[in-house]
Amino acid sequence: FPDEALPTDSGYLPIDESSESRLFYVYYEASKPDTELEISPIMVWLNGGPGCSSLIGCFYELGPWIVQENFSLQKNPGAWNRRCGILFVDNPIGTGFSIAASELEVPRCQETVALHLHNALSTFMEQKSFTKRPLVLAGESYAGKYLPALAHHILTRKNGNGLSSQLSGVAIGNGLIHPRTQVQMHAEVAFCFGLLDKQQSQYVQELAREVVELIDREDWLAAHEQRTYLCKWIETTSGIPTLLDVRRSSRYHRREDGTDYLAEFLNLPHVRTSLKVDPTALNFACCRKSVKLLMAEDTMKSTKWMLETVLKKGLPVLLYQGVYDAKDGAASSEAWMRSLNWEYVDRFWKSPREIWKVMGDKAGYWRQGRNLTHVVIAGAGHEVPADQPVCSRAMIETWMAGLACWKAKL
Repeated sequence: FPDEALPTDSGYLPIDESSESRLFYVYYEASKPDTELEISPIMVWLNGGPGCSSLIGCFYELGPWIVQENFSLQKNPGAWNRRCGILFVDNPIGTGFSIAASELEVPRCQETVALHLHNALSTFMEQKSFTKRPLVLAGESYAGKYLPALAHHILTRKNGNGLSSQLSGVAIGNGLIHPRTQVQMHAEVAFCFGLLDKQQSQYVQELAREVVELIDREDWLAAHEQRTYLCKWIETTSGIPTLLDVRRSSRYHRREDGTDYLAEFLNLPHVRTSLKVDPTALNFACCRKSVKLLMAEDTMKSTKWMLETVLKKGLPVLLYQGVYDAKDGAASSEAWMRSLNWEYVDRFWKSPREIWKVMGDKAGYWRQGRNLTHVVIAGAGHEVPADQPVCSRAMIETWMAGLACWKAKL
């Protein structure tokens, strides 16, 4: 682990004064801020799962150094920490190197996740004297639950101040936000990608209807299990390793034989020492199955209503997806976005969808209306920053450049 790749800081943050549970974090400061460092943005990055470590984002997607299969670290040509500092948090407790003092303390709902994150972030900002820096919440996948819940918690809690005065925007990539609508798109998307024929897609649509019925009955665990079966059935029937990117011959951060080289790297003793991992922390797993099981009943619940509150408060929101994600991609996102309970939704959809270019080459498509921006990234799957590092950085930096103007209007 070369010294130049060491993070600016790493360690643990408390979730509550009375608990021994702690959230692990890695922080990289902005490398080339376009303002004074004291007022440059801080981005909080969360990966999904539930139970998947944000060190995936740090060392595989958007951090300044990317782990290779041979365990070497190479500079990321599209690192997102150029204009902002990035705080990668293993969330919730029990995930990655985070520590759960008791299984009973691992959250079962988004309200608890948001409370833990709020307490941890407040501590971080105060300890580092970062209370004057704009705060941007960003992440992907199941962070489509975490981020709306955290933003909603910050914006609506009593005794606002603190983080509410810093919060400047929310960016969600390939998010699971409104499962009831998104699950109904799986059959059509798989058929259009050529993964299933018509008869097979009709069977998947029947499975999706069963999921919807279970959601409507609030049988959350059964709905989660049925959707898991549905997605696995598509993968098995079509012979692809993952719906998250239909082009891939192996899952993200895995070798062709299926071994997870990122987890192997992060479990090396000298790497754990370099990152200041607590010796009592469990062996690193990119995705912790025990956390996923504990949060299973939360999986099919919606956070769309929380995101609607964020939009109504006037906070800028960026929703982006890679075109090759057949699970949480553009089609399933647009389906629920069209049902937003937001006064500017019609104006948003009437605005033109533009071709987006980076350095003269087509990078995807974008649409913007009021404080909502939607971007579809060409050549990318579920983990957009890993698939398109330079273009994804151009996207986030362009969006972030406009946040100060919006903040002044609020």
